Amino acid sequence: MRPRRCSATVLGLLLLAPALVSCGGGGGGVEVGDVVPAREDAQFADQGVESTVALPIGRLEVTTGAAVREISASDTRQLERLEAPDGSVFVPMTWQYDAATFGELSAYLDTDASPVIDLVADGASYRLPAPEASGEGAESFYVLVSGKGDDPQLKVDFDGVAQQVDLSSGEVEPGRAADLYDLAKPKAKRFPCEPDVAYGRTTLRPPEFTCGVTRPVRLPYAGDAWAEDGHSWLVVTVRTTLGRWNEIADDLKSGAVYYAASVESSYRLGSTEASEVLQDEANTTCPDPAANASCTAEFHVVFDVAGKAPKALTIEQDYGLLLATAFGGGEHEDSLDLSVTAKARLK
Repeated sequence: MRPRRCSATVLGLLLLAPALVSCGGGGGGVEVGDVVPAREDAQFADQGVESTVALPIGRLEVTTGAAVREISASDTRQLERLEAPDGSVFVPMTWQYDAATFGELSAYLDTDASPVIDLVADGASYRLPAPEASGEGAESFYVLVSGKGDDPQLKVDFDGVAQQVDLSSGEVEPGRAADLYDLAKPKAKRFPCEPDVAYGRTTLRPPEFTCGVTRPVRLPYAGDAWAEDGHSWLVVTVRTTLGRWNEIADDLKSGAVYYAASVESSYRLGSTEASEVLQDEANTTCPDPAANASCTAEFHVVFDVAGKAPKALTIEQDYGLLLATAFGGGEHEDSLDLSVTAKARLK
């Protein structure tokens, strides 16, 4: 959050967030609903009631202090004393995302959604700017509310699913987000696929092909949607590496070597097609000049399941091959299409 400055350059930003403290001196100009940035980033982190709200992007930690009528000049970014108008109080809050959980499910997310947060006090609701989407640092602020600030609640909505937080006790009503609170962190360790691999072309010298799959994890939110009632998203990460492909004539006197320049994948769990396949660009290199022009690709795969899920995973990949070199004469295609089918049994 940023304090309001008396500058025309910030007018556009002011239209996007609740009003901050008004420009001007004397400590006046505050109105109900204003959000006043506190002096320190974690000013109330050790003062008040702690609450934790589990969201698909990480756990939001909130600390709420007792309502006050007056803020000293040393406690705000404006360095001016502020007094709440009659019939109102300031509710102090600090929040931040837990660094250990922020982004740990990001591999299985494909969404721009951010939490929509309302502070509710004395029956009135106040929209707050969303917290900084980061696993580092805290934000502290005061919210000017009407009344005495009794029974403060926080309503946190993420992509249509709302959770209710009692800021007096720290208790949370998670609703459909309940499964987020018991999630185990996804494991990075991969287990090898079955050794038999089917190729869509024939060759006398099969390439080196490796395939690994992580243990499955059940999530209530993946891709850009919450799972339907009675369903969950089963997610796994698949990583494959295809070495150079050799096309050799029957008489063994001529041939060509190809490398994979692109790859696309599809997946089935039993007979169920994947709902979403997210390619991990950071862990995909085709071809990889540092690994003898092999193609390594990583995909995060999401399945919609209800009840017990099948264990048999079928991986189908389509590679675009480009000619690297030829020997022995003859004519060779500049490019080839290669399909590869592998299977794995989920642990």
